[in-house]
Amino acid sequence: MKYLIDRASAITPKDSLDDLLKSKKSLRIKLGVDPTAPDVTLGWYAILRALRKFQDYGHTAVLILGEFTAQVGDPSGKSETRTQLEENQIDDNSKGVLPIIKDILNEENLEIVSNKDWLSKLSTSELVHLSSSTTLAQMLERDDFANRYKEGNPISLMEFFYPLFQGYDSVAVKADIEIGGHDQLWNLMLGREVQKFYNLEPQIAMTFPLLVGTDGNKKMSQSLNNYISVTDTPSNIYGKIMSIPDDIMWEYFTMLTDIELDEINKMKHSVLNENQNPFEYKKLLGELVVTELYSKNDALEAEDQFKNVTINKDVPDEIPEYYVDDIEILHLPKIFTDLNITKSNSEARRLITAGSFTIDGQKHNQLDIELSLISGKTLKLGKRNYFSINIK
Repeated sequence: MKYLIDRASAITPKDSLDDLLKSKKSLRIKLGVDPTAPDVTLGWYAILRALRKFQDYGHTAVLILGEFTAQVGDPSGKSETRTQLEENQIDDNSKGVLPIIKDILNEENLEIVSNKDWLSKLSTSELVHLSSSTTLAQMLERDDFANRYKEGNPISLMEFFYPLFQGYDSVAVKADIEIGGHDQLWNLMLGREVQKFYNLEPQIAMTFPLLVGTDGNKKMSQSLNNYISVTDTPSNIYGKIMSIPDDIMWEYFTMLTDIELDEINKMKHSVLNENQNPFEYKKLLGELVVTELYSKNDALEAEDQFKNVTINKDVPDEIPEYYVDDIEILHLPKIFTDLNITKSNSEARRLITAGSFTIDGQKHNQLDIELSLISGKTLKLGKRNYFSINIK
C-alpha cells in the first residue's frame, strides 16, 4: 500500500484507512468513470492503474460505469453547465471504453456495474429522500459552485444532483474506499455523508494528482485534444511523451511508473541543479510507459522510430489515417480542426501559412486544396505530426 499512500494527494480520514488496513479484510475499492468519450487517456489510465494496485494487494475493484451520471455531467471544476450527452452516444462510448478497461484491470477480483441500473429506477419519493441528505449551503461550499453563484452564472438543479448520485453509487455498491482524481475530493467526501445518511460505514476518500495534458497547462482531456490515448500506437505514445514540457514529466513518472518517489526527486534535482539533460529521462519515461502498455520490444522500436523521424527526418512506418466526405475543395483549417489534428482553425492557419504543412515532402501554404491532390498521400503538419486523409 506504500505505493498508493505515497502518491495520493489526499486521504480522508487517514486514521480510518490505517484501521481498515490493519483489519486485513478484503476491501471494496470504488472508482466511477463517466463514458463521456469513446477512448481511455493516460489521465484515466493513471487512476485505473491505482485501482489495479489495490487489486494486487488482494482487494476488490468496483468499477462504476456512469452511464446515468454521464447524462447529467460532472460539474467539478466547471464554470458553466455542461452540455448533456444523448443516451445513444453514451452507449457507444461505453462500448468503446469497456474492452480497454477490462484489459487494464485484473478480471479475477473485478466488478463492473452501470449506475443506470439503480439511479434510473429511483422513485420521486426516493429522490426527495436522497436530496434531504445534504443542504444548499453545503453545496455552495464547493469552489466551482460558489464562484458561479458569486459571478451570477447559472447553476442547474441537475448539477446539484450529480454529487448526490455519485454518493448514492457508494451506497449501492457498499464502498469501503473511493478513489478518483483530486478534482473529485468534494464529491468523494459528500459520498461519506450520503453513506452515513443511509446508515452505512462511510468510505475513505482517496484522491490522486491529475495528469496534465501534452500542452503542459490543463488537465488531460479528449475535449481539449491535449491527450495521449492508451490505444495509440507505441510510436505515437512514445512520440507524444517526448513532446511534453520537461517540467510535467515528473508527474508522469509519479503516476505512470513504479519508480520510487525518492528516485524521481533525485532525477528532478539533477535536471534542475546539475545540468542533467532532461531528454534522457524523458526517453526513460517513454520506454517505461510503452513497455507497460505494450512490450519492451515495442518500446525499443518506438524509440528507434522517434530517432529516425526527429533526427533522420524519416516518415514513420505507421501514421494515423483520417477519412472525409468526397467533396471537391477542402478548407484545410476546418478539416484539421474537425479531425482534432489541431486545436483550432487559427492554429491550423498559422502552421499552414508558416510553411509547416507538407504533402509528400512538398510544402503547401494555401488554405484551400482539391481533395484529389492530398488523398492517400503522406501529410505532415508541424515537426512530427504525420497523417493521411482519404475519401470515405
